[in-house]
Amino acid sequence: MLSKDILIRKATKEDYEVLMVLYNEFVGENRYSKHSFDSFHAVITNSSNRIFVANDNGKLVGFATVSFRRVVRYPKIIAELDELFVSGDIRKKGIGKLLMNAVIAESKKKDCYRLFIESGYAQKDAHIFYEKIGFTNYGYHFIKNL
Repeated sequence: MLSKDILIRKATKEDYEVLMVLYNEFVGENRYSKHSFDSFHAVITNSSNRIFVANDNGKLVGFATVSFRRVVRYPKIIAELDELFVSGDIRKKGIGKLLMNAVIAESKKKDCYRLFIESGYAQKDAHIFYEKIGFTNYGYHFIKNL
């Protein structure tokens, strides 16, 4: 049962193992036990990144990660939502919006020019969600694995 008092907070090093269980659900593989390395500690200690977690009575039920950087074409730093995930059994209960509010607030606090989001073509529900909270679909992202 989802409580009324969801706490959104910055992740700590102590959240690692529980957060990796959520990441496994997010990426669809057992990343935590499969790899001997992980970028979690590098991200959590870098001032250019934030990880927010949704805590429901001591249980982590979602997370959002955001990075901040400079690019030549904008006068201020920009933010990019790297990942947003809410555990499947409790989606559509406002937790994603609470996580996004934390990301937006942190981006404003850092005086960012824009907040960008990348989302895969198949993530139709995510696209509806992002537009519902005020984002505009403006183009494509392209990737190349190196």
